[in-house]
Amino acid sequence: MNKKNFIVTLMLLSLLIIANETLADQRSYVWTYEYITVEKGKAELETYFTLSTPDIGKIKESMGAEHQVELEVGMNDRFDFSVYQRFSQSPNEQLKYDGFELRARYKLVEKGKLFIDPLIYAEYIGKPNFSKHVIELKLILAKDIGRLNISANPIMEIASGEETEMEMEYAVGINYKISNLLKVGIEGKGSEYAHYIGPVISHGKDNLWVTLGSAFKIAGDENVGSEFQVRMIMGVVIN
Repeated sequence: MNKKNFIVTLMLLSLLIIANETLADQRSYVWTYEYITVEKGKAELETYFTLSTPDIGKIKESMGAEHQVELEVGMNDRFDFSVYQRFSQSPNEQLKYDGFELRARYKLVEKGKLFIDPLIYAEYIGKPNFSKHVIELKLILAKDIGRLNISANPIMEIASGEETEMEMEYAVGINYKISNLLKVGIEGKGSEYAHYIGPVISHGKDNLWVTLGSAFKIAGDENVGSEFQVRMIMGVVIN
């Protein structure tokens, strides 16, 4: 078993061992956020595994991988805080440490008080040597209509390194709850450089779940970004 497969297997086994019956931040999408925070006094572990390629016709030579491990803690009924550790692996190269993220989410009002449920998301992304700093701000807007969920995330990203740059992005999703264990939907995301769309499926319950989604480039600069991406997120309550 190579190093990458060993790490993924270890993560999966750890999730299964520590699962319990408390409520979690169950994700229905892989890029779009919903109106959800972790329950007060609880903690959740999530793992992200993302594959991407700039040329879908040459996947074997160009597919790269990203790994993220996230610990989320519910601070009160409206606010949670998270710490991410980030890793990446380019084609034919070893796994390397990319840095960390600090994230906060806050529900502006109780669910159902407004026509759309709003939540504020703020994230800091740092490199190990502090050579680059990124601030990402999102306004999470969501609406549940029976078994149907609609979510939209306008995003502003400010990156500071040798130069300071600002970019506007978005993520949107719609899904349908088929049963207590299964949701299916479609997601879109993009920026001024590229736009993506793809299906997403979520399976599991509050304490242990997995979500799988993909993104195909449908428009944008062919020399910028990935042509195809697939992401899997697993989550489990640990307290």
